[in-house]
This record gives sequence, structure tokens and C-alpha cells, in this order.
Amino acid sequence: MDIDNRASSPQYGPTNPEPRKQEAAGVRRFASIIGLRPEKEAYYRELHAQVWPGVIGRLRKSNVSNYSIHLLETRGEKFLVSYLEYTGNDYEADMKAIAEDPETRRWWKETDPCQYSLDPGETGLRWTPMEMVFWME
Repeated sequence: MDIDNRASSPQYGPTNPEPRKQEAAGVRRFASIIGLRPEKEAYYRELHAQVWPGVIGRLRKSNVSNYSIHLLETRGEKFLVSYLEYTGNDYEADMKAIAEDPETRRWWKETDPCQYSLDPGETGLRWTPMEMVFWME
């Protein structure tokens, strides 16, 4: 087996089920990464120490749970890694509801300047999605 080819494509098995099997389990897991501007770190931490109730409420209404953001410092840069679980039936509609929520949009006006996208041109997404390669429940 060619190691280079294996590394470039998803490998599914008992500890990394195919996406359709993950969906059938009732929980979809998402992880993503974004850069943290060093001059904004203190403000970002302050914001997340007391996230606005409306933002948390909208996430819950949109079937998002077990959501966390972690800080990684490596090679002199800081990154934010997020993880969340989605238990709804219409991910796109729920994400649209979050994006259209006035309180969440106001929240993003505070948090967006603290971050920088690692993939600004490719996907158009601020947070870069990460591929799951291992899952143990």
C-alpha cells in the first residue's frame, strides 16, 4: 500500500466511520481552526468568559451542543480550534438561522476582528474545517 496515497484521502473504519454512518448515529461532529491576532487575545478571552445569553440560546435552538474553543500556540502563532456537536436534521437551515440572528451578528462584529482566516480565498469560510480521522465514544 502506498503511504503517500493513503495520507491524501480519508480512511474509514471502526474508529473513523464514514460521514453517512456518523449522521445515522444522530450526532455530527465538527472541528475547525482559525488564527488569533495576538493584540486581540485578551479581548477575545474576555468576551468568551461571558458569552452573551442570546448567542448561546441561538446555538442551542440550532441544535448545537458540546461546543468548545481551544487555544493552540505553536511556532510563535496562536490558533483557535473549535469543536461542536450537531444533533438536528437540517444542518444548513440551522447554520443559516445562526448567521441571520441579530445578536449573533453583533457578537461576530466583536469577535471577527480578533481572528484571521487560514484559508481566506479557497472556501470563503472564516473558520477552516478540519477532517476527523479518529472517533472513540
